[in-house]
Amino acid sequence: MTEQVSSELLHQAILQGAHRTRANRDELNRINVFPVVDNDTGTNLAHTMHAIEDRSRAHGDVRSTLRDVARSALIGARGNSGAIFSQYFHGLSLQGSDKGSVTLSELASYFKEAYEKAYRAIENPVEGTVITLMRAWYVGYQEALDLRRTPHEALEHALDGLHAALQETRRTMKRLKASSVVDAGALGYYHFMSGFVQTLLGKAEPLPAETAADRAEFAGGDVHRVGEGAEIPFRYCTEVLLEAPGLDAEALREDLRELGDCLLVSASDDLARVHLHTSRPWEMVRAAAARGRILEHKADDMVAQNRLAGPHTHRTAVVTDSIADLPQEWLFEHGVYQLPINVLLDGVDYQDKITIDGAYLNEHLAGASSSQLNAEQARAFFAPILAHHERVLVLTVSSRMSGTHQRVREALEALGADGKRAVLVDTKTNSGAQGLLVREAVLRLEADEALESVVAAVEELRGRARILVSVDDIAPMARSGRVSERIGRLLIRLRFKPLISIDAEGNGTIQGIAFSRRKNWKLLLRSLRRRSIEEYVVVHAGAPERAERLREDLVRMTGREPLYITGISAVVTLFAGVGSVAAAFVETPRDPSGRKARR
Repeated sequence: MTEQVSSELLHQAILQGAHRTRANRDELNRINVFPVVDNDTGTNLAHTMHAIEDRSRAHGDVRSTLRDVARSALIGARGNSGAIFSQYFHGLSLQGSDKGSVTLSELASYFKEAYEKAYRAIENPVEGTVITLMRAWYVGYQEALDLRRTPHEALEHALDGLHAALQETRRTMKRLKASSVVDAGALGYYHFMSGFVQTLLGKAEPLPAETAADRAEFAGGDVHRVGEGAEIPFRYCTEVLLEAPGLDAEALREDLRELGDCLLVSASDDLARVHLHTSRPWEMVRAAAARGRILEHKADDMVAQNRLAGPHTHRTAVVTDSIADLPQEWLFEHGVYQLPINVLLDGVDYQDKITIDGAYLNEHLAGASSSQLNAEQARAFFAPILAHHERVLVLTVSSRMSGTHQRVREALEALGADGKRAVLVDTKTNSGAQGLLVREAVLRLEADEALESVVAAVEELRGRARILVSVDDIAPMARSGRVSERIGRLLIRLRFKPLISIDAEGNGTIQGIAFSRRKNWKLLLRSLRRRSIEEYVVVHAGAPERAERLREDLVRMTGREPLYITGISAVVTLFAGVGSVAAAFVETPRDPSGRKARR
């Protein structure tokens, strides 16, 4: 072999390394025990490597080729391992030559810069992981060159040293030693460098052509499955891709350190990818947005994924959408699956109650809108639930207010779930009233009541579930198209503050008209006094003081505390506006003999 490596050959070596890493995905998943036993390192690296194979191209000069690889890796990076690799490629690109080739001797400085770039990106580097092997490679390669070995010998010597360093990871960390495995990320790097070296030595087999199955494999979301009995200290594996020229990565790390663990910030040119395990993904997204423009993001619920991968906990699953307002802690405790509705902001879909909260929405309310779930999102959400549970009960927001009900129906039909296996109920309401119906269904199922009986009870309760919303700002409702633009402008000038409810068919209705907060509040209390309230909740849009005032008034009125007080979904805030507060309640049936036993 020659001393010179052309830009084309360098790209082929990287593609061969990427292919070998991806081909060993299952092995990497199997041995993945650090930092948690989540069996996804292989999947994350496969996703990252596929992006390189799919997106990057060889260019006439080395620098352009390596920059293309680095950018592709950053866009496709998933998980800690993927983000670290993307920084490694970025380091390579920083040393890239404007010439059409690079010498094997010059590559030594490339590998050193790549290691240092990857090392600096990690919040808490741990020895015995992929970062150890990245250092072992550049040190071993440089040593071989210093000993004046031939190019062939230098590459083989460094690869032998890399294999020895890989085996040493078994003894570096207690967790790896106890499991008698090497580090998964480190093994992924070894597979990559093995393919890379074999190509430069002229020993690699031709790369297979990509198939439709390959493309489909990487079209879905990521799955994080933690080993049985392992703890998940932070619920969501969250990632954000930012357009952030001149990003102050250290300042962003400082913003995020207290939100979770496994923090990693990787950057290449004007792009940056942020990875974090956190239980407050909306705060992570908001902090990242303050440093650049969000291009895409994800937040995988690792707790839900692991529940679906484990043994049955409930024969019947309860599913609702994010418009149902219940405390998140209650939903988590009772294992309710909540389908997030999309909120569209600056061309990016955010997940209601996961990657966007009221505080961030309030700052961008004028440019936000709801976004209908696409068919693939709905199918991907329901497929593992149907695979895990015997039956599924789905309670959606009123079909008169949203297309969610129809989209869920289509997804269930596409997945082959008939009406006996999956029961779909239109709650004909939203927000806190929808939450009351979901709560009723969950408690009855937990009491071992038959699904058919639960559905009948929920449908009976639906006829008595009410919500009254005190709207403080009519502007969001006017902007949403609920009223004409001309009338909307007039209502805003008049400071129109209506009292909103929902009729028996699930349509929004105006129950009262006021032009001041004081009169609006009087209307709300007057309407509530006319009702015989069996139980109630209080919900609000960024208005905890108004919610507490309503609680106090209702306690005096009913002699009972609310079942809960919680903020409303971002989607409902889009229409009801910041400052809105509502009482959702169940009216006492007129015929006492027909009352259901309450729990």
